Amino acid sequence: MKLRYLTAGESHGPALCGIIEGLPAGIRVEQSDFASLQQRRRAGYGRGARARIETDEVEVISGIIGGLTTGSPVALTIRNRDFEQHAAYMHPFAADVEAGRINVPLPGHADLAGAARYGLHDCRPVRERASARETAMRVALSVLPRKLLKQLGIRSTCFVESLGGIKAAIDYAAAPETIADSVEQNGEEFLTPDSAVIQPWRDLTDSCAAENRSVGGTGAVIFWGLPVGLGSHVHYDRRLDGILAGLVMSIPAVRGVEIGMATELAQARLPAVDQIVVAGGQISHASNHAAGLEGGMTNGQPLLIRFHMKSLPGNAGVDSVDLRTGKSARPAFYRSDIHAVAAASVVAESVIAIQLASEILSLCGCENMEYLEKRIKTLVDI
Repeated sequence: MKLRYLTAGESHGPALCGIIEGLPAGIRVEQSDFASLQQRRRAGYGRGARARIETDEVEVISGIIGGLTTGSPVALTIRNRDFEQHAAYMHPFAADVEAGRINVPLPGHADLAGAARYGLHDCRPVRERASARETAMRVALSVLPRKLLKQLGIRSTCFVESLGGIKAAIDYAAAPETIADSVEQNGEEFLTPDSAVIQPWRDLTDSCAAENRSVGGTGAVIFWGLPVGLGSHVHYDRRLDGILAGLVMSIPAVRGVEIGMATELAQARLPAVDQIVVAGGQISHASNHAAGLEGGMTNGQPLLIRFHMKSLPGNAGVDSVDLRTGKSARPAFYRSDIHAVAAASVVAESVIAIQLASEILSLCGCENMEYLEKRIKTLVDI
């Protein structure tokens, strides 16, 4: 992998931090690029109080000078504003850790398994790191790979396909640009290309909020303008479909990933292959049922990744066990979003963007953007 990155930090700790290395010199970036993407992740009708507390201002520690990457590792920090409310037990050298103990694991969360693995009787260290708050840093780290892709003419969009069983009307045969334009026109509340579904989704969200429950849904990401041959067929761990599926599955509450319309292909409701044709002197495909990936590699068609997210566990109201006493207990109140499918879609787009940029850099082997832009033009067109 050309790009490597790490994140660190707890949900209610002092800050999130991240480092990404392998980026070429010369990627142009502005502070507003970080701010606008974080706002997109925080937005959405049905987000919880935490999304309103945090501003997610990204501080650049190294790797960018004068608005350009230098080729060295880029280090970022996001301060947690909510840390002040939890400092008594979340400070690295807190004296009153007992005050913040979580003795009753939350069903549907990482609490119980994490506590068992690390020999803990307190679930807080597990919950703090397993929280989806960590994805704020992965989104921040994606800003530079996104800018790299954009400079190479590669575009993307993300959106919500369904919420609580109510599906948006989406024409996946339409040009990706058309879908992206519709998403932008409909705003950030639900991130959908279908304006007609916004009110039913709003009504559903309001009813769930009144009942203090959450719902899941399906999100999607499309990238287009990709060169042919990213990924590889030569070994299982280099197949791009497997890599991308794993990255999207790493997003909290995501329980399934599909390459394109995989269920329809499995049930023979769509053709399993795309005819290869010659048009304008170029070899291409007559359709895109493969969703841009064949044999573990991009084939030049738009890349479509869809994912399914479960309802969030914070307000499930399910009994658990007190780890101190071994007796049945109800978990303490844990604030939750009504749904976070729109936010997860932004995160999915982010982790995919990082990987695609990494694949391009591995293929081209360039250390600055000037050479990379020249090199990618020499890639073989089908």
